[in-house]
Amino acid sequence: MKLPADNLKDAFNACNPNQALPANDSRYVDLSPGRSDEGNPVNQCRSRILNSDTTPTCQLFAGHRGCGKSTELQRLKKTLEDDGYFVTYFDAEGDLDLEDTESTDIILSVIRNLEASMRGAEISLPKNLMNDFLLWFGEVVLETNEESKIEAEAKSEIRAGVEIPLLARFLSVMTGRVKTGTESKKLIRQRLDTQVSQLITRGNDLVLACQKALQKEGKKDLVIIVDSLDRIALKSRGDGRTSHEVLYIERGNLLRGFGCHVIYTVPVSLYFSPKQSVLRQLFPYQHLLPMIKIAMMETRKPWKKGRDLLTAMLEQRLILDKVFEKGVTEALIEACGGHPRELMILVQNALIFADVLPVTMKTAKMTVRRLNNDYDRSIPEEHWSLLAQVYLTQRVQNDTDHQLILHNLSVLEYQNADRWCDVHPAILELPRFKEALKVLQKRKAESEKEASH
Repeated sequence: MKLPADNLKDAFNACNPNQALPANDSRYVDLSPGRSDEGNPVNQCRSRILNSDTTPTCQLFAGHRGCGKSTELQRLKKTLEDDGYFVTYFDAEGDLDLEDTESTDIILSVIRNLEASMRGAEISLPKNLMNDFLLWFGEVVLETNEESKIEAEAKSEIRAGVEIPLLARFLSVMTGRVKTGTESKKLIRQRLDTQVSQLITRGNDLVLACQKALQKEGKKDLVIIVDSLDRIALKSRGDGRTSHEVLYIERGNLLRGFGCHVIYTVPVSLYFSPKQSVLRQLFPYQHLLPMIKIAMMETRKPWKKGRDLLTAMLEQRLILDKVFEKGVTEALIEACGGHPRELMILVQNALIFADVLPVTMKTAKMTVRRLNNDYDRSIPEEHWSLLAQVYLTQRVQNDTDHQLILHNLSVLEYQNADRWCDVHPAILELPRFKEALKVLQKRKAESEKEASH
């Protein structure tokens, strides 16, 4: 793939919306000046780790899906490795059913990936520890004869030339059942929940063994980064609680139980929970990666600095004057609302609709219209009035419905000197939004008229 691209195929692949950029990728542009005047939150994550002498840090890293968290965390991993740390970074989506996730699932996934990363680095851990771990799991989780079945599977893989330790094979089986099973998932959770303190203890025994082994390798310490937890489904429990609040607040003490530095990604909507103060007590180190500000807060007039940053991001991928007609770049940036992944989706769709270069303004408008229609189909009827209220106030309330419109990207979070929220540009031209806004504005005018008499 040639970069920056000047043909349709290379341009399409250069703007893959589902690809987190590797640490040293030439397409990377530091977008932090367009996000906040508080600096880059990734650098702040690193600073907390570097300046923590003895106490391990447990940090939360939030942001809308597609805002660039994975790309930034890949760079953090590389920077920490350059600083002398050993970093276990993994995408939790590989182990978890994100529609149904509990704290024991995450703990189990951390343990599996930590063991795998050490094995991948060819760093040996004490065999007696691994055997004890396996025996404990066997007693707590396994049904009769299951251990022998898993052992037989492991031996067959070794005969096939794939040497995977029995504990690793067992952990893989357990996380696989948690991700895809139904009854087996319930059974594993029930058995681990009754022994959750022991699970944490065993996990920390593994962490300590890893730290000792890493010290012998000249490493400063261990850091675990768990990505993609921001994609966990937001569901109402019907009693004023959400699935996110149960996971991170009610059972958050379990996630912060590891004796090493840990960074968890979390949904941005969690920061708008009415229980945010409790969350901050559990996790005092919280970071937010806002959207790129492309308009001023109150006037909604274009903000050149943010738009220039997104243009630079495209320039690292595309020769713009060959790929787009005049005005197309600006139109697509306007439509994305400062959302990096949304911009990549718009570019890819425009390229497919165009079929030949350059992409015309007519094609760009058709692409934007498709995005508008996608949002129109996805918004529940009861959310239109909420969206109109957010548009007028640029604020989001701390309740389940407002958390959901943040989680679904109907509303985006921004921050520079001040923080505020606004409705996604794709929604602004939709008839049902305009109707809801008109009704709300009329009510507001009538209320103000009555108050003046």
